[in-house]
Amino acid sequence: MRSLLLIGTGLVGGSFAKAAKTHAVFDRIVGVDRDRGALDRALELGIIDEVDTSANNCDAVCVAVPVGAIAGHVRAAAARCAGPVFDVGSVKGAVVDALRPVPPNFVPCHPIAGSELQGPTAARADLFVDRTVVMTPVAETDDSALDAVRGYWTALGARVAVQTPASHDECFALVSHLPHLVAFAFMDAASRAGPLDHAGNGFRDFVRIAGADVDVWTDILRANASRIRPRLDELLETLNHFRTAMDGGGESLRHCIASGVHAKRVFDEADH
Repeated sequence: MRSLLLIGTGLVGGSFAKAAKTHAVFDRIVGVDRDRGALDRALELGIIDEVDTSANNCDAVCVAVPVGAIAGHVRAAAARCAGPVFDVGSVKGAVVDALRPVPPNFVPCHPIAGSELQGPTAARADLFVDRTVVMTPVAETDDSALDAVRGYWTALGARVAVQTPASHDECFALVSHLPHLVAFAFMDAASRAGPLDHAGNGFRDFVRIAGADVDVWTDILRANASRIRPRLDELLETLNHFRTAMDGGGESLRHCIASGVHAKRVFDEADH
């Protein structure tokens, strides 16, 4: 019987556990979570089979906690479990740096799947189907651990890509971390600007990700701040350009809007 220790029973960790049992990757899921309510709910929902803090008798460990806590859990788990230990965090460089020397059985991972919903009740067995999981192995990473973890994700229906920790963090500063920062800031400003009684679908689509987990995103934005700041500066410069164009009106404003619309259409075509 193959067993997994799941550290963190929220959306992503819980979804991995559900999918792993559905696809017979693991037969028994042992759970641990600092939130006792979440742990009890995961047990009640059948996401985990039992509660235990020990990794000694598990074949693998999935660390699904906020970025700031990943390194500590990985270090402890890797020392007790001979099998693969992997995480699901959105920042890789800070975790790897905090771990040096990196345990050879640790495989850094980032599944590009999620939701603004939180906790074990939001967990879905199909969350990773046709989604990309980025793995960022380092020189110390053991090939057998890497192959095993790749096999877990593939069995769940995910596509696996490989990047360096640095290239991963540079990419996601733009495509994930900055958009979340903007959504949080916009929602905060909008809530103070006036009543939102007549907000339509455009508003709701734009601010959807502002409902994300506070602790998770505080850690992400802090850990990858050095790569997010230059992207934020570029955005502020572009917003100022739009503001100037609005004051001028006419073709200048139309050109700014057309540039953004064109970029979106090019993105959509490449994405399909």
